[in-house]
Amino acid sequence: MGYEDSSTTRAAAGMRILQEEFTAPRARTADGAPRARAVHAPPPCDLGLLDHLQQSRRELIDTTRVMLAGHPTPQPLPPAPADEGIYQWMVESTAHLDAGRRRAQDAIVYRQGLEHALRAGDTLVIRREACPGCGCWSLMWRQQIQRAVCIQRECRDDIGRASQWELRQLAHHHIANRPQRAAK
Repeated sequence: MGYEDSSTTRAAAGMRILQEEFTAPRARTADGAPRARAVHAPPPCDLGLLDHLQQSRRELIDTTRVMLAGHPTPQPLPPAPADEGIYQWMVESTAHLDAGRRRAQDAIVYRQGLEHALRAGDTLVIRREACPGCGCWSLMWRQQIQRAVCIQRECRDDIGRASQWELRQLAHHHIANRPQRAAK
């Protein structure tokens, strides 16, 4: 099992957790306290989360199709699964492509794994990433700006602000600095 399998497994597990745990119908409080009567029922789950899951799935399907465009495939592309198996579907469908395209795919999968963890409230996944600017383990997630910020005083941008990194930048940095996959 290669290094990419762990990020694929982590992204799939994150998607499964979001689907199973965070999209479950919200429980009503039974504390007996009086409440104002709602005109409309609240949504059964976080609709933004459902949009996020659908967008993640769509991105994987579209990316796979773009990567396969112009490249002969050994067999027709099977339909994409509707669950977390879509990550394995993407890896298996593009296994015959060159290393550069697979690295781009790995960066998307890794970024989505980070997004799923952050959606579930796990901001510690950012602390496990080295800062692309200084190489230190000093990144903190800032929800307000949707970026990782380096808290090292010496790690500043051109105008003196703390270095900030988007998730896609962290994913590309992570994939570029990991050991290359073994050829199949």
